[in-house]
Amino acid sequence: MTDEKPVIYSVTEIVQTARALLENKLGQVLVQGEISKFTLSAAGHMYFTLKDQKCVLDCAFFRGANQGLAFKPESGLQVVAGGVLTLYEAQGKFQLNVRLLEPKGLGGLQLAFEQLKKKLMEEGLFEESRKKPIPPFPHKIALITSPIGAAIQDFMKILETRVGIDEVELFPVRVQGAEAPAEITAAIEEVSKLQRHDVLVVTRGGGSLEDLAAFNDEGVVRALANCSIPTISAVGHEVDFSLCDFVADRREPTPTAAASHIAPGIDETQAQLDSLRHRLQEAWDSLLSNKRRDLEEMANSLKERRPDRLLDQARQDLDMNMENLSEALQRKLKDRQLQLDHLASFISRFTPLQLIKPLRERLKGLEAGLTAYHPHAPLKRGYAIVKRKDTGKILRSSKDAGKGDRLIIELQKGSLESQVVSSKDVETNQESLF
Repeated sequence: MTDEKPVIYSVTEIVQTARALLENKLGQVLVQGEISKFTLSAAGHMYFTLKDQKCVLDCAFFRGANQGLAFKPESGLQVVAGGVLTLYEAQGKFQLNVRLLEPKGLGGLQLAFEQLKKKLMEEGLFEESRKKPIPPFPHKIALITSPIGAAIQDFMKILETRVGIDEVELFPVRVQGAEAPAEITAAIEEVSKLQRHDVLVVTRGGGSLEDLAAFNDEGVVRALANCSIPTISAVGHEVDFSLCDFVADRREPTPTAAASHIAPGIDETQAQLDSLRHRLQEAWDSLLSNKRRDLEEMANSLKERRPDRLLDQARQDLDMNMENLSEALQRKLKDRQLQLDHLASFISRFTPLQLIKPLRERLKGLEAGLTAYHPHAPLKRGYAIVKRKDTGKILRSSKDAGKGDRLIIELQKGSLESQVVSSKDVETNQESLF
């Protein structure tokens, strides 16, 4: 039996020893799993867990290491994380300090492309309804591309065969690399503010997803979507698609196609002019033929109608109508004269007094009748008219007024005002006191 005392460690010593053993034993590791419980701190640090069917592993992806990350980590994403296994001493927690992160089965750039595409689509930036029409004959073009790339050479070569273009202003930028997005964004915003171009063309030649990354940058894409003038995106080859293609007012598969479609060519314009000239001549010939036919039909119609014959017929009709009118007037006058003669003969049978006496007697009878029915006639015989003072209604029954009501009594000469003290019902012959 030994007399040695057991060594007693502090918590810090144990944790630090375990951390050193863990880091020295395993070193750098690659771990595959599904992201869960992803959070992003205000300082830019990322915290999440990697899990499989049985276990979970805490992970920390600090800001200094995650700055170059092309895609946005999110819960549910299968990834491969590389880093150092260690212990977080303050909590004694086993974790992986991540140094690199890649989506499993899909490159980081492709994932970033799909994530941003979905985000912009949900915002409605790809909707056709918000896109501006490209003018058919632009005179001033703003071109954003590299001044030394093949894209500008192809574009300008084709543009020489186009008509109506007065000016192409180049805004030189880098089209790949870390500085490219900022330069392209600044150029787009400058063109938008200048307001002196008819159309803006953003272009570059083909390349890998990494080569075209600048045209999938969110800042570049939003600047193109917000541009105040019509925009054309011609990035890469026909099979290449960038996010700029989706937000631009028109997408062209190549720089050459953009130059070909931005304005009509000389041969194309000449063919259109020849076609228009031919159609105009046909329309003119047809119009002349129709007018000539109308004139001939009008001349034939005038020959058949003979204006002089029409005038002779009109004169004859006028004479006949005048004669008929005169005869009708004569008959009307003759009838009126006969009626007057009959009336005069009838009146001559009576003297004025014979006519007036019956009328006078009739008038006296009417006057007597009117006098008898005049409302004030009873007043002359000693009767009175009683009315309610408040309404002016004539009373015909004792029931039409109650105790306290004010009454107006009209006499032959003057009127009196009184107040009801009591009333008597004629039918019951009973006095009613209110």
